[in-house]
Amino acid sequence: MNITRVVRSARRRRSVVALALGAVVALSLPAAPAQAAAARQCVVRGDGERAAEELGRCDRVAFDRLFRQAPAGRMPHGPMRGRLLRCTACGQPAVDPVFGLLAGAVWHGKVFHTDERGGHLFQVVGPELRVIRGEVGYAAYPDDGREAIRIVHPRDMGGLVTDWMREVRPGVYAGVTTLTEEGHQPWRVADFVLHR
Repeated sequence: MNITRVVRSARRRRSVVALALGAVVALSLPAAPAQAAAARQCVVRGDGERAAEELGRCDRVAFDRLFRQAPAGRMPHGPMRGRLLRCTACGQPAVDPVFGLLAGAVWHGKVFHTDERGGHLFQVVGPELRVIRGEVGYAAYPDDGREAIRIVHPRDMGGLVTDWMREVRPGVYAGVTTLTEEGHQPWRVADFVLHR
């Protein structure tokens, strides 16, 4: 099973909103070849917000390479700030900046109630509102069979939402969100970062 590959046709994956936003953003953004060249290599040297900025400059290929190489890491505990990096299911790279801004206004991170084996968490949305409980533990990431931190959310939002995380620096976690619809293989929805 390869969850990084879109299983169905791109036409079914794209929502009308994503296409409209992608078209608007694509027409309004200037080309940035120097920034694109820098994005090919994903290096995270900072901590906290700086690490999130560095991961935000990584393109998907470099992000995936970093994710594959990282260990599962320590089980996170307590509040973690979050940032959505890209909508991998939107099909339009130009959507990513708008997606990040809109999602950042709603989603702020996760609060973990865990020990070294796992536990549960709540998503933080809006002004410190804790919603959508998830179960946390270690499991094999389907794409490479290596251990990752897995967060399984309740079956709402049209399917089973699962987050996969690996610690790329102490207290900094790169994450991939997948959605499994009944009768279909999981498909990748978004990439994110969590940090202290």
